Amino acid sequence: MVFFSRRSLPINLGAELVVEVHNHVLPAVDDGARTVEEAMQMLLFWAEMGYQKVIATPHQNTYMQVSPEAIEAAAQRLHAQLLEQEIPLHLTVAAEYLLEPELQTQLSSLRTFGPKRYVLIELGWWAAPLGWEGFFFTLHAAGYTPILAHPERYDYADEKNLKEWYEKGVLMQINLLSLANKYGRKAQHKAEYLLEKNWVAFAGSDLHHATDIAALREALQHKLLRKRLDRLLNPTLL
Repeated sequence: MVFFSRRSLPINLGAELVVEVHNHVLPAVDDGARTVEEAMQMLLFWAEMGYQKVIATPHQNTYMQVSPEAIEAAAQRLHAQLLEQEIPLHLTVAAEYLLEPELQTQLSSLRTFGPKRYVLIELGWWAAPLGWEGFFFTLHAAGYTPILAHPERYDYADEKNLKEWYEKGVLMQINLLSLANKYGRKAQHKAEYLLEKNWVAFAGSDLHHATDIAALREALQHKLLRKRLDRLLNPTLL
């Protein structure tokens, strides 16, 4: 199978973001890529955009329980394809954890990324779990640095909440697809608000399927994103 054109890669926004931090590219492990072929379409896109590294973040929660063996097997399949096709992209694996009571029992084995042992955490969609900010403190005490995944997508998170979270030192990661109106105008407005205020620590795609590549390409051209590139921490993860 040939996925990758050996023509010169175009210089694009990915060359400035450098590292993709939130996605579901591992095939057949969660609700993301279904096949190796689809996963390779996604990886090829990031390579052509100029990214150098992709950190896969499969879901980890009681609703989608994925064994470490399945994650490693999926990652190895992609590593083999990247090597075979000579695609200049480094793939590593972390996780996206849902903040639920069971997470308390996993503190010794969380999948992290970056020099500060970053852990990607998502909250409930309709209401934040009670005591979630205290759990972030627990993560810090255990030597981790929590990152709040896609705060713009939580219905209960208004501008006041976002301001409070930033002032409390919560690191926030927005989805690039939010900037392309993937989740509706409300989420897009909040993502733009966070960028405007310089409250975004990381930008990630949260790409699940190759069918959203066109929307992601559009998001990467967003003027406000380009204006705030120098404030993002993505390049520190290389």
